[in-house]
Amino acid sequence: MTPLSSTHLWQLAFAEIPRPGALPRDYDVVRVSMRLGLPAIDMMINQGHRVGPLLCCTEHLRLLVPVRAGTAHWWGASHSDCVDGSEQRCGMTGGWAACRGRLWILPAGRRTATTTEPGALHHHLSQMRSRMRDVSGLSEATGVREARCA
Repeated sequence: MTPLSSTHLWQLAFAEIPRPGALPRDYDVVRVSMRLGLPAIDMMINQGHRVGPLLCCTEHLRLLVPVRAGTAHWWGASHSDCVDGSEQRCGMTGGWAACRGRLWILPAGRRTATTTEPGALHHHLSQMRSRMRDVSGLSEATGVREARCA
């Protein structure tokens, strides 16, 4: 699977603005590589989880996944990070980089959720990371330490 491939159909909005109408006013954003994020999102859809709009950065090959507000403080995962929704940059190592070439994608043919469920997303990202490590022995770590949520 290439970074921009998926087993599902998507509606594309070839610009970052305007943002999708389904998004709530306040939300947090999970930032993850497309290599890890798209297969995890595909697994979520396959298992019947509702997925919200996704912001794709084609420059940095990152997904920015809106999740419900108030999630960032407990995220603590080594495969991704979660930040307040007002910060929608990719967060590349060595500082913040401005992004160009971003577009919104929404699941096609399904009622789009307002945001993606953070617990299910965390679980599926962890599962996909484990599968990738088993196959390649490599990690998708972002330098954020893993922590358990109560």
